[in-house]
Amino acid sequence: MSDTATTTQSIRDFALAVRTALSDLPTDDIDELTDGLEADLTEQAADGEAVGSASPGFELGDPVAYAEELRGAAGLPVREANATARVPWLRRLRIRVGAGRAGATRRIRSSAAGGQILDFLLEFRPLWWVLRGWIVYAVAEVLVGGAISTVPTDPIRWLALTVFVVLSAQWGRGQWLPWRWLPGFRTVVSVCAVLVLPLVLFVTAHQASAQNSAYVDYSPYVTPGLVQSGQEVTNVFAYDADGQPLTDVQLFDQDGRALNVVNDPANTNYLPQLDAVGEQDMVVPSLLVPAGGGWNVFPLRLVSSGDIDYANDYLGQAHQADAAPAPFPYAQVQPLVRVPEVREPTSTPPATLQPEPTASAAPTAG
Repeated sequence: MSDTATTTQSIRDFALAVRTALSDLPTDDIDELTDGLEADLTEQAADGEAVGSASPGFELGDPVAYAEELRGAAGLPVREANATARVPWLRRLRIRVGAGRAGATRRIRSSAAGGQILDFLLEFRPLWWVLRGWIVYAVAEVLVGGAISTVPTDPIRWLALTVFVVLSAQWGRGQWLPWRWLPGFRTVVSVCAVLVLPLVLFVTAHQASAQNSAYVDYSPYVTPGLVQSGQEVTNVFAYDADGQPLTDVQLFDQDGRALNVVNDPANTNYLPQLDAVGEQDMVVPSLLVPAGGGWNVFPLRLVSSGDIDYANDYLGQAHQADAAPAPFPYAQVQPLVRVPEVREPTSTPPATLQPEPTASAAPTAG
């Protein structure tokens, strides 16, 4: 904050304190006595700077004594000890707030360290003006739109936020205040903004957290239908036990679902793949299964790059009429070796020992 801006704020606070000392007078008398007070004091401060006698803490004197001088010059009676103010309550509130701020400023600036800290904090006043405009926009969004949204989502809302911020900045600079009630209204808006600020910050943090979660959960990349070692599989070739190629083989996974090389078989007409020389061929499903079900009948058919029409279509279209059976990578593969069955040895019953014949008695003659 520059020295001039600090002096201007001191003049405003001084003028409010003077009006406080005159608050027992009618409103018209107060306005007549203090009309142009800020302008006169500002001119005096500028004259002092021109001759090098002014400083950031421009000496304005005692506002009460200054008010008594105004009374005496106008021929008005001295303020009574028990005099009551005869001004509207809103103006009384503004005067009291201004007087309290002026007193606090004088007390803070009574020490060199306090004055330096205050000057440092006053440097951030433009940031508060922007913040106040943003808070007013958030409140207006709730009142008009019916939903809590602290961040604009379309150009019209961005325009509204810009208008509120510019208006708040101009008010902070003391501009765009053509009516006398606007400074008091500005004070009320500032107080309400301070009270609403924690809620606005909480809502903003919650919305930012929800939006980040949505970004984490959303993935625009869809993995291919069939992948092996991180590479997309565009066709499958099957061979029998003798190593001979098989055609029109239907494949299913462990849950009985058709094993497809595309994510959306019903709405996918072809799948691009590169041939050996880098040309783009098109893999198309079998016609043996209707309604896109032919994507799990292998091997899939192939439309060579030479049969794809790029003249009439930028992407090129693969037509079933141009499809031919995809060539097998091998005409024959190694047959499966049949392992002979291992039979368990059969146990033979042990031989039974027959008793040896005994010698019979020799026959005798009769």
